Amino acid sequence: MRMSEIIDISQAVDEKTPAYYGDTPFTLQWIYDDEVKTSEIKVTPHVGTHVDSPMHFSCSQNGIGKAPLSTFVGDCIVAASELAQNAKALEAWTVFQKYKACGRILFKFEETRQGIAEEVVELLVKEKFVLIGTSSPSIDDEKSHDFPNHRFALSHGLCALENLVLDKVEPGAYFLSAAPIKWLKAEASPVRAYLIKK
Repeated sequence: MRMSEIIDISQAVDEKTPAYYGDTPFTLQWIYDDEVKTSEIKVTPHVGTHVDSPMHFSCSQNGIGKAPLSTFVGDCIVAASELAQNAKALEAWTVFQKYKACGRILFKFEETRQGIAEEVVELLVKEKFVLIGTSSPSIDDEKSHDFPNHRFALSHGLCALENLVLDKVEPGAYFLSAAPIKWLKAEASPVRAYLIKK
């Protein structure tokens, strides 16, 4: 496998990385800054590219570390933004028809802070998807205050992968790796996500 085949789809994280409304932004402090360096990091797990577990909206008591790795590793579909707004168009797309059994889909938006239509989330639950991803900070519209997509998706065991970097990724079929840290009591986790073109 050539390294050029690996497409990094993770946000770089530092003190300038935007945090979602009300979340704790990233800060790093050096505890030891001599020959041996040790840092302390403070941040909510929703900064940068991350995955939400059902625990995020009290749909489960299991933390992200108890989610099966198979949810985050395997074949996936990358779909254009217009398909995130139209369930019938998504269902009719040949790539979706061919690869929907993989149970993972990522939506590429041209503008950030766009949500996914509720009818699309309902379709993915019906088709027994396990992972829904977006290049936006949230699978819900930024104006939403009750987070219907989060509540519906997570209550059906559909994890949400958010803040992806998909601007250089064309729609199609890929292999995805986006495994979370094995935090047993946290509702979410940062991930280092990448794709390999199929």
